[in-house]
Amino acid sequence: MASLLQKAIEVAVAAHGAGEDPSGEPYIVHPMRVMLAVSQGDDAHQHERLRCVAILHDTLERGGLGAKDLRKAGMPAEVVAAVELLTHEEGVSYADYVVKLSANELARAVKVADLLDNADLRRVTFRAGKKKDRKRVVRYAASYKFLTRQMDEAGYRKAMEKGE
Repeated sequence: MASLLQKAIEVAVAAHGAGEDPSGEPYIVHPMRVMLAVSQGDDAHQHERLRCVAILHDTLERGGLGAKDLRKAGMPAEVVAAVELLTHEEGVSYADYVVKLSANELARAVKVADLLDNADLRRVTFRAGKKKDRKRVVRYAASYKFLTRQMDEAGYRKAMEKGE
């Protein structure tokens, strides 16, 4: 019988299929890196639900699945709720999205790992003069500082406002 993590990996691989990231790498590699990143802390490798959230974190937003699909695959309510929080809904500001997910321990831990992976200078796209690239870098840095409790919500919202 497949473990919960094995099921989550299968769901993520099926959801991301042949999708690619902007550099042409299979998209599934990103959720795998995020899953491995959350597995690096003290006893994190024992926290199966955290690793499930990490591998599944983009399945709703980028993989075309719904929360119902995750439940049908046998994911516990705690995992589904965290993945839903990690799904940035259209029309919701990035600051509101991050503040909302910060209250959930699983979602917060995965978002920090996601931000670190997305902001990895070996892969980040940054073109001088491109406002979109600058905004993304500010968003990642400010969100990381807020989620790791190095910046309060008021400071975070101010940084996000100036960065936009």
